[in-house]
Amino acid sequence: MKDLSLIIPCYNEELNIPLIFKRCQEIIPSDIDLEIILVNNGSKDNTKAVIIEESLKAQKQVFVLCDVDKNIGYGHGILSGLSVAKGKVLAWTHADMQTDPEDVIKAFRLYKSKNDLRIFIKGQRKNRALGPNFFTWGMTVIASLALGETLTDIGAQPKLFSREFYEKHLKTGAPDDFSLDLYAMYYAQKTGLILTFPVYFANRVFGEAKGGGSLKTRIKVTKRVLSFIFELRKKLRAS
Repeated sequence: MKDLSLIIPCYNEELNIPLIFKRCQEIIPSDIDLEIILVNNGSKDNTKAVIIEESLKAQKQVFVLCDVDKNIGYGHGILSGLSVAKGKVLAWTHADMQTDPEDVIKAFRLYKSKNDLRIFIKGQRKNRALGPNFFTWGMTVIASLALGETLTDIGAQPKLFSREFYEKHLKTGAPDDFSLDLYAMYYAQKTGLILTFPVYFANRVFGEAKGGGSLKTRIKVTKRVLSFIFELRKKLRAS
């Protein structure tokens, strides 16, 4: 079994894939048995072909392709990657390179220093634009009040946790869309402890953020996550 599995869902990211491979190979430590699972999440461009091409060229053979034929949602891509992961510790981050893949290594070392399977590690974004920060703040306030658990910066990456957490809370019943981050954080806070560390938010080099690049997209995602918050609250009250 691997020490760590990192899941990176990729939807129409052909231009970013070479950057991901380059940066990941720069930061892979010698003391961690790591696999990096790149999920081609039903892309309509050449993402899959570029992942295969870069994997063949890679000097460090840690990359695994998980191919999803049809894009069902962001969460489905991550869950598909998690389902084939071999790590004792599991993590995901985004393919947009706005948070550095090295943050996953920092999260892993923080997790190992605590020696507690209940620990859930996540980034806390710094130097982010005011507009996206406002949406994030509003979402966290509503989610925290509705669900009765204090949640902060829900969409921040990376997220890292034990295989036991995955088996118990994410393997079945987790949502296929952008609500996955919220769902994971709710159960992490309810059943264990969330630890955060600062991550610095860079500009996207290629493409637009799938979960909130434009105002229209951000509103659409916000509406869906708000709907999920109250669906989850109803489910929890009924259980």
